[in-house]
Parts: sequence; structure tokens; C-alpha cells
Amino acid sequence: MAYVHVLRGGLLESRHLVHSAVVSSGGRLLASTGNPQFASFLRSSAKAFQVQPLIPHLGALGLNNRHLAIAMASHAGDATHVETVLELLQMSGVDSSWLKCGIHSPFDETTRREMRVIGIKPTVLQNNCSGKHAGMLAACLAKGLPTQGYHLPNHPLQIEILEIIQKCFEVSDIGVALDGCSVPCFRVPLEKAALGMAKLAEPSRQPELALGLEQAFDAMREHPHLIAGTGRADTVLISTQANLISKIGAEAYVGVAVRHSSHGNIGIAMKIEDGTERARDIAIISILEQLGVLSDPNALKPLQTSITKNHAGLEVGEIRAAFDLTWH
Repeated sequence: MAYVHVLRGGLLESRHLVHSAVVSSGGRLLASTGNPQFASFLRSSAKAFQVQPLIPHLGALGLNNRHLAIAMASHAGDATHVETVLELLQMSGVDSSWLKCGIHSPFDETTRREMRVIGIKPTVLQNNCSGKHAGMLAACLAKGLPTQGYHLPNHPLQIEILEIIQKCFEVSDIGVALDGCSVPCFRVPLEKAALGMAKLAEPSRQPELALGLEQAFDAMREHPHLIAGTGRADTVLISTQANLISKIGAEAYVGVAVRHSSHGNIGIAMKIEDGTERARDIAIISILEQLGVLSDPNALKPLQTSITKNHAGLEVGEIRAAFDLTWH
């Protein structure tokens, strides 16, 4: 089995099971850890697919790849993120009061502290999924669909998104539930999830969506800060490594698309079974390193091993990957 180990004084204290699948753009399972058939919710890793209905209408709405990036983001709620969401709303004619994503404090620690000091309460704009919701509403307006209930599973937009997920991941029987931001989220086996990411790496494998998948990949590469934020894994990976995009989902899920690797164009899907995020970044970087797809591994050292300290500031242990890929 594949684990991330939590060590104390060099001795094993806890461990987190890692399931993953690495798939070629042609659909062949290349490598894995744990159970590559493990079914898990894509969560925010699905955003490049959920945004597809908006992409044909970007030009007519006056939007560009910055706005597309924020529509795919799990952003940290810093000033740049909020300003970009506001641009998307204003340019597409969407009112922020229509967003059904809910309210939480920004993930960005500096922004959160500054807001607390000056007494500003968070709004829907700081929600990490506000860009996705703004993009969905913009798509509704552009397509002549009702904005009321845009987030519900029976809305025409969400039905279209489910069909896109079914096509790209080649799964007809998809588990559907509500995500943390109240739109549908999708449960598929990791091998099929990796296939979907491989199609982001090689969009011609999904001809009817090829232009949209290509633009989604390009927008994430062009605007890595908008996708997550300072110091966060997606932004660090995209901005420091060539030819890949990364999209994290909640409960320690990650999807990665890689172009021009020694294995060809590939997709990777990974899930820490117990949902523990402290193991997530360490595990996915180990997988990417073992695949030989990192152009600058040294840039990822802050994310590769986590030193644990006690309340007195003493180093008491570390968290590190303890597995090898199984090759198929």
C-alpha cells in the first residue's frame, strides 16, 4: 500500500493512504498507487469542465482568460481575486446577490487579518468558489437560461455540465451530490478522473470540446495566481513547472494534466483516502517526481516535506511520502 507517513522523533505515529491513477490521453493506465479504481468526488478539480458552457460566450461578454481563470479558481480571497470576480460580474451583467456559494473568511491569511483589524466582514466575493458561480451565472445570461436556481441539479446549465463530465470522463453512471458551495459535484473512479485530466492535456481526444479544453488549460497556465493564491499548491505548481496544470479539490483530492512528458500527454488523479490535507501536497509532488515530469523540482521543496513543531517551537517530527508508484 502507499502511504504518507507522519513521524515523531523518526518513528511512525500516523499514516495516510494514497490512491492515485496516471492515465495516457489514449486511456491506458500507466501507473498507480493504492486502488486506481477508488471512487471519489472530484470537488473543485472539476472546475475546468464546469466552465465549458461559458467559454464560447467569453468574447461576446467582453471577457478574457483572466476571467476564465477566476471562474476555474479555488481562490484565496485576496484583493486581486476579489477584483477579478467583480470584473466578471460587472462585465457579464451579474449581480453579486445572485451568487449562491455562501460566505466564508478568505483563505489568504494576510487578507483575513487585515479585514479583521479594520472590521470588514467577508461577503460571497471572498468565497473561494465565487468565480465559478459568477461564471455559471454569466453562462446562463449568455445562453438565455434562467438565473433562478442556476446551482440546482435540475437546472439546464447543471444538466449540461453533467453531460460534459460524463463525456470527458467516459462514465455514464456518475454519483452526484452537493459540493461545499452548493452546486453539484461528481464522484468517479480515479482512473476515469485521470482520463478526464489527460483530455485537458490533449484536448483533441474530445473533439466537440477541444477548443474549450485548450482555452481552459491556457488560462490556468497564464494566470496561476488567480487559480489559488500565494504559496498555495496549485499556484506554486503551475507557476514553477512547465507544461502542467494542477487543480486541487476538497478532502485531499488533486487532478493534474501534463503535456509533453516522457510518457506523452497524461492525466493524474489522486485522493488521500481519509481526506487529510496535510498529506496531499507531499503525495502529489512525490508522484510527479517519480513520473519525471517536474522541470524545477527544487522550487517545490517547501511543499515536499513538512516539519512538525510543538508549541515551544521545537522540531518534533516530519510528514513525508513513503511509497513508490506501481507501473502497469
